[in-house]
Amino acid sequence: MPQLKSEGIILRSVNWKEHSRIVTFFTDNAGKLAIVDRGGRSIKSKRGRLLSFSRLEITYFKSERTGTGYIGEVEPLESFSLERDGSLGRLTFASAALEILNDLLPESEPQEDLYHLTVTFLRHIDIDPKGALLAVFLAYFIKLLSYMGYRPNLAGCVTCGRERGEIAGDHQAALAFSPERGGLVCHACQTAGEYYIRVQPDQLDTLYSLQTSSLSEAAGVQLTMRKGEELLEILTTFMKYQTGTGELKSLKFLEKLKRTQLT
Repeated sequence: MPQLKSEGIILRSVNWKEHSRIVTFFTDNAGKLAIVDRGGRSIKSKRGRLLSFSRLEITYFKSERTGTGYIGEVEPLESFSLERDGSLGRLTFASAALEILNDLLPESEPQEDLYHLTVTFLRHIDIDPKGALLAVFLAYFIKLLSYMGYRPNLAGCVTCGRERGEIAGDHQAALAFSPERGGLVCHACQTAGEYYIRVQPDQLDTLYSLQTSSLSEAAGVQLTMRKGEELLEILTTFMKYQTGTGELKSLKFLEKLKRTQLT
């Protein structure tokens, strides 16, 4: 079997047979890979540890006959402890990002830019002040969706193309966002019976800012927990309509986050 090497982050691990498991990685050069970790659950295993929330160098072998991969060696490159002030929020945001990746990434399709964005995101979640975490997560979330081909249109009507400034009219009025169509819909293009989310202009301003800024810039965006919840609801609803994913387990955390004082 040929020997291969990748840098990767663990997305998921499930037990397989008595002492083994199947580990799903997001790698820099091969995309999403599920690889068998033979004997990895045994206390006698002498191979390097598989650390969650870490950059790992993975040496693995792939069967030419079956296509199944088997882990050889693992070398930790960078660890994100997520133990600073607000550790519950840090762990939850990091877990949610990896859950979304596991749900949306196709198998064995390289996504190098998204991989490096994810590493940058984990660094921010590990070290940024806890008050910045919500904005950084939302910025990563909307960028991840865009990388996967689900970029929400926040600039104008997705149907007729009129710019947001033209369709807003009264600047204080809410605008209609269609999670099914993938963006704003002006009054003339709306259809009776279709589901819309009423979005306030300031919410759109913030979402657009997070969509177009770097993660470092997003860390400077001030968000209240309430506004963050509203923006998160828009993005998760949009994702469910566009991708068919169900509820994200890692995102059922807002009450816990409030108790961590991430406001």
